Amino acid sequence: MKYRIFTYAGESLPIAQKLQQEGCEVVVGMVQDKQTIHSPATGEFRLEDLETRRRRLALFDGMLNKKAAEELIEEMLTCKHPEEYFVLFDWNCFFRYSAQIAHMPFHGIFPTEHDYLLEHDREHGKKFVQEHYPALNVAAVHTFDDVGAAAKFLDRPESLWVLKGQDNRTKTFVPDVDDPQLAAEQIIEALKADRELYDESGFILEQLIADPIEITPEKIFYDGVPLATVLDFENKPFGSGNISIQTGCAQDLVFPIGMTDEINSIAFPPIVDELARQHKGLFYWDASLLIQRQTGKIYFGEFCANRPGYNSLFSELSQCSSIDEYFSSCVAKQSPFKLGSVSTSVLLANPETDEETGRVAEGRRIDYKPEVEKHLWLWDARRERNRLVTVGYDWNLAVITGTGDSIDEAVNAMYKSVDGFSFAGAYYRPKSDYLSMDYSTSLLNRVNYGLGKKLYHLPFDVKVVPIKK
Repeated sequence: MKYRIFTYAGESLPIAQKLQQEGCEVVVGMVQDKQTIHSPATGEFRLEDLETRRRRLALFDGMLNKKAAEELIEEMLTCKHPEEYFVLFDWNCFFRYSAQIAHMPFHGIFPTEHDYLLEHDREHGKKFVQEHYPALNVAAVHTFDDVGAAAKFLDRPESLWVLKGQDNRTKTFVPDVDDPQLAAEQIIEALKADRELYDESGFILEQLIADPIEITPEKIFYDGVPLATVLDFENKPFGSGNISIQTGCAQDLVFPIGMTDEINSIAFPPIVDELARQHKGLFYWDASLLIQRQTGKIYFGEFCANRPGYNSLFSELSQCSSIDEYFSSCVAKQSPFKLGSVSTSVLLANPETDEETGRVAEGRRIDYKPEVEKHLWLWDARRERNRLVTVGYDWNLAVITGTGDSIDEAVNAMYKSVDGFSFAGAYYRPKSDYLSMDYSTSLLNRVNYGLGKKLYHLPFDVKVVPIKK
């Protein structure tokens, strides 16, 4: 197939590059104006500063055929054979663009504003869960649009709270202490550090579920037909125990499971299939589950409503012989996976900042061995003459994946590829951390917890040992 890929912040650019390397025709539509992907229902619009915009639009310069998203949509509206194309809108904020071509016989994923609001209007999302998810509990939530009001609320706290922003670029912050007063002070400091952004976009304080077992099931449909269910176990950027900032993915473990496994009845009530039938083409649905070990209660985390997760999509794609095969299988209404496969990923980050501007350092050289390329998903990169360098848009430099018939095999392959990647000062969570069972919320302890509760069955070999307390 031919591919037309739309992005704002570049999440799908590694996919576009790999499709191009496979010999597919690929054109990328880059959003020029942030306001075109904003919904007034999610709060006040926040302008993108000129330097951030310059860096964002420089992503993959010299590496891909890019043009303005509006220009690409205009071309597609006059396309003579739309059935030859697959369209990937990499985030559900593209509902305005999607609506312009959804009536045409393009293949692809076509998000709606309702999808976007389920993810970004957290109050709306929680009401949706209360109405349609009988097996899930919803933690107490307080909504704010003023840092001062939140600080007053946290003046004498009796409970622990989590800070969650209403904007993609705000951080989810989890305190790393058990004392409510100390935890409240950490949250207030986090709010003050990005006060302007939190005040403009709004935020919530959600009651903390201490040391939860987090599991994220995903269900994939095409034209309303269920194709596969996948489990995603994710680590956050900092520290064993996943403390502090909880935005982004530092490591993940992804594998398909049987459609009849118990966890599917919890994560995908009938409303999910109903929503899928209302959508043309590819439809992703996941809802993170936070399980309280002491009580067994399962709490709702957040949605990815009709958009793939990152890095998890890279991990899924790595299980197929090609990316084109993944999307072609979906169009043919066939699962792109085989039970028994497992994939892993690790984020490579660039923590260096420019002393004068405070921004992520740009123009730093990126090198890797040729055999690593198949497993490498570059993010913050552009071509400068005959070399690759960083753009400095954000610290997400690249992702490396591994695949195999067992967790150990996939992890070993992944970190072997990491050894073949060269970038001065790169940060990543190590192999010992990935395979650790020394803290209760480690990846393998979470896998074992779900097995012990018979939430799913593993189609591959993994050593099951007692869960660390």
